[in-house]
Amino acid sequence: METTILLIDDEEPIRKLLGSVLGRAGYRILNGASVAEARTILGRNQVDLLITDINMPEETGYDLIDHVKKHHPQVPIVVATVIDNITEAQQVLESGVYGYLVKPFNKNLVLITVANALRLHQLETLQQASRQALEHEHRAIMDNLPIGLLVLGRDMELLEANKRMRSWFTMLREQSGLRSFQAFARGLQVDYLEPAVAGVLETGQGRRLNAQLELEQGIRMFQITIDMIPSDAAGNKLIIVMFEDQTEALTLERELRQAQKLEAIGQLAAGIAHEINTPVQYIGDNIRFLADSFADLLALLQGYEEFYRQVRDTGAAHGLREDLEKLYAAADVDYLREEIPLTVQQSLDGVGRVTKIVRAMKEFSHPGSAEKVQVDINNALQSTITVSRNEWKYGADLQADFAEDLPHVSCLPAELNQVFLNLIVNAAHAIESRVKAGDYEKGLIRVSTRVEGKQAVIEVSDNGSGIPEKIRHRIYDPFFTTKAVGKGTGQGLAIARDIVVDKHHGQITCETEEGKGTTFTIRLPLV
Repeated sequence: METTILLIDDEEPIRKLLGSVLGRAGYRILNGASVAEARTILGRNQVDLLITDINMPEETGYDLIDHVKKHHPQVPIVVATVIDNITEAQQVLESGVYGYLVKPFNKNLVLITVANALRLHQLETLQQASRQALEHEHRAIMDNLPIGLLVLGRDMELLEANKRMRSWFTMLREQSGLRSFQAFARGLQVDYLEPAVAGVLETGQGRRLNAQLELEQGIRMFQITIDMIPSDAAGNKLIIVMFEDQTEALTLERELRQAQKLEAIGQLAAGIAHEINTPVQYIGDNIRFLADSFADLLALLQGYEEFYRQVRDTGAAHGLREDLEKLYAAADVDYLREEIPLTVQQSLDGVGRVTKIVRAMKEFSHPGSAEKVQVDINNALQSTITVSRNEWKYGADLQADFAEDLPHVSCLPAELNQVFLNLIVNAAHAIESRVKAGDYEKGLIRVSTRVEGKQAVIEVSDNGSGIPEKIRHRIYDPFFTTKAVGKGTGQGLAIARDIVVDKHHGQITCETEEGKGTTFTIRLPLV
């Protein structure tokens, strides 16, 4: 019989996200945006599990929990909330809720929590049913998960390993007597795995790690998530260790990142072409001037040679003096003596500008590597400023204030270039609206770097329109944008946060005041 899950959250993107994850897992999904809608749906449908937010307008998730316990006690409840607080979680779980999910969601943890909640509820409500049948269902669920899963007890004893986990790691197949997670972790030769599990046991805080492991199938990249879940209504907990093979996903992600960078270059292409065209045009004009000047000088030089030859052969000028004076006047030698060096220097400057733009494009669009390297952040910012110049130069001046003592940072340079470009272009667009409104002729973008303790700090600020207070909490949401259609995809800040926080273990913060401007601050660890 199909399992029906009711999702209650006042944010439609959250309902869609959870509905997509659970729908693909085979569950039937109903959803509503309020406690009132939940009451109606519960009264008209058979619901096997309720997933509800806590903070909602009018009535809260606690009101809905009370209603369900009173009128629909057969429906188990899982809470999905943005509140990542141990005390809050304990309070919710002690009220008889079967699971506690924290936004943003880990899709695998959602599936495991839902499966575990359904299983726990079945164990409580079907005490007379066959334990063997329940265990078979539990095993089927675990074995059909798209990830590897280990279940550990409080003493880190290895209680369970699902089918996918056993297919990856021969030690789980060959050593049937393996009872210790410590032995398994040491067999993997991943030194930080065992202390990480111990840390979760001690603090109750989940951990997420990355590991490159050599298996029978070759070298694979895993994301390892360690967390604790309740095992019964008494509050006892189990440790789960999830292995998600991300090899293909990471490869695809790298390709998508590169495609996004090339797309950004494509969007800036017209501006870059204009930036290159300007110096190329005056280099061409200067070369034509030099060609004409050289022709005049060549004619004068030939006149001097003829004068010299006749004086040498005959000892007389024979009227050539007047001809030379005419040639000298026509060539305007004094003007050429002054202008030619300036023209040559101007042409060299133009060539330098073109070279700088091309080099910046090359550095920005370089696909980079999967491994972090030592990077001069100041140089990376300067390349991005050069590439994006046509986006901001008409509406803003850009002031760069780079710390000379900024050490190189271990990072993924191509990824950070994308972050810098997004922030600078966003600043230019924020200023553009105020320029069009007539607030000023030109705004100001300021890009600065400095060292604070063991962190490199990058700031991008503008005196643009600022971010309205009612949408500030959504600026990092994927696909959320306030720009006109075709102006933005809503991916820029979501990608920036992923790159800075998840890939570099840094921080990105935003300070903004409507009508005054915005400052984005990036902090990257130097160690």
